[in-house]
Amino acid sequence: MSNVERLTDLLGKTHLFSGLNASDLAAIALAMRPADFAANQSIFQRGDPGRELYLVVDGRVRLSILSAEGRELSFAHATAGQAFGEMATLDGGVRSADATAVTKVSAMTLSQPVLNRLMDASPALARAVIRFLCARLRDTDQQLEAIALHPIEVRLARLFLSAIKLQGLAPKNGRVDLSLGMSQSDLGLLIGASRPKVNGALALLADQGAIERTGDRIVCNVEALEAVAEFE
Repeated sequence: MSNVERLTDLLGKTHLFSGLNASDLAAIALAMRPADFAANQSIFQRGDPGRELYLVVDGRVRLSILSAEGRELSFAHATAGQAFGEMATLDGGVRSADATAVTKVSAMTLSQPVLNRLMDASPALARAVIRFLCARLRDTDQQLEAIALHPIEVRLARLFLSAIKLQGLAPKNGRVDLSLGMSQSDLGLLIGASRPKVNGALALLADQGAIERTGDRIVCNVEALEAVAEFE
């Protein structure tokens, strides 16, 4: 498989470019440029201008924000075949999070001017961007609904399941060893709850067999978490 073919295949699996035909994907692939980062290197920071989007070819990138106390909250990881930095590139705004290479990262970039030119030339790409933005808006609505309407243990279960998915963790015998690297106060910031309520929700999940806690380490029973997360 050539580099362009591999890149075209990776692009077709992203949320932003999925559904495009081979010709459109190849045009995007040919317009991208390589970018390599060392482990622990900052790729961009929150507030930076969004000049390009990134596609991870190899490696892992951590997306995070800083809490009011200066603690880093890692809410997603991008691995091979996943794009990041799309939003600021699409709207010309600033970055909403920090991106840091967890390992050595090989990526491809697509600049904002080139993306705009490709959208002008391809109605299918423009429609794909609209679908992507609508999906992001729906996700935001669902997150707001979860905070407003669902019990804290449901929000917490969904957060753990999301972290497992985003970090690409594979269950072993139905269990996943999850390390979020954040305090209960930080968890509260992500799900809209106070620290005491997060502590109570963690205890409830433990009583239900959905998690086991040892310090910052959380062993998740995926099936039990899914049962809690689907509770209405």
